[in-house]
Amino acid sequence: MASPTPLATVTDLAEWIGEEISEEADAKRALRCLRAASVLVRNVTGKTWLDEDGKLLANRPDDVEMVTIYCASRIYDNREALTQGSLDDHSESFKVQEAGAYLTATEVRTLEALTAARKHGGLGVVSTTRRAAPTVSGLVPTPDGQPIPWYPGW
Repeated sequence: MASPTPLATVTDLAEWIGEEISEEADAKRALRCLRAASVLVRNVTGKTWLDEDGKLLANRPDDVEMVTIYCASRIYDNREALTQGSLDDHSESFKVQEAGAYLTATEVRTLEALTAARKHGGLGVVSTTRRAAPTVSGLVPTPDGQPIPWYPGW
């Protein structure tokens, strides 16, 4: 079974990272990064964003494509999840939340806003009062002679 179409293109990724992805090996790696990011986006939204023919829906939200590109660019630019690097006397450090493909908390919130049923709700209300007392429609006789009230529909 073929992998579903990624939610963004290699050209989109190249434009975002600001460098051309023209080598065949780099294009294949970029496509893999986009597929990994697309899987994460689809898992959060619960939607494939594809039509019956397996083509991307034209009316999908921009957020879906942008989050896919953000995630794929993290994988493409830093696939080893390096936290620091140096060249000659220049060194720098990077903030990496975790190794591999991941979505940030903000990206997850952005995607969850697109779903009909959110995974996390807000505050709920728990009633602390009881219903109004029912009206007694009659008494039910008991074997010991002490009738008990009858509340229909209660």
